Amino acid sequence: MMEIHPGLMIWTIISFIVLLLILNKFAWKPILKALDAREQGIKSDIEQAKTAREEAQQALSAYQQQLAEAQSEAQRIIAKSRADAERVREELLAKSKAEAQTQVERARKQIETETQAAITTLRGEVANLALFTAEKVIGRTLTPEDHKRLAMEGLLESRN
Repeated sequence: MMEIHPGLMIWTIISFIVLLLILNKFAWKPILKALDAREQGIKSDIEQAKTAREEAQQALSAYQQQLAEAQSEAQRIIAKSRADAERVREELLAKSKAEAQTQVERARKQIETETQAAITTLRGEVANLALFTAEKVIGRTLTPEDHKRLAMEGLLESRN
């Protein structure tokens, strides 16, 4: 069974070469072309994926930056609002204190005025009472000159 036939071998080699030529022309070139097209498609898809990934990374970075800026702005607004509220509170407190001080001063002045009026009235009453008493003690009516003299003497004595 293992005999070598030179004619069969030559025809087998020729058949193999013809088969290779036919396959090369009709099968290998289209297969290689399809593989090259597939390879190019895969490369293109990989490039597109890289580009999309880079764009997504840039968008994420921009979003994170905007978020940080928004948080910073929110913190700034909160701090400003607190400062404004504190300023308004201080202004209201100062205004209330000033108003209270004004009312206290007004009340003091009113009390002082009323005290002076009461003292003046009381002096007049005391002077009249003193004159009335003096008239009763002396037993006669005093003249206006006597009134003046006694009033002056009473004032001078009250100051000492």
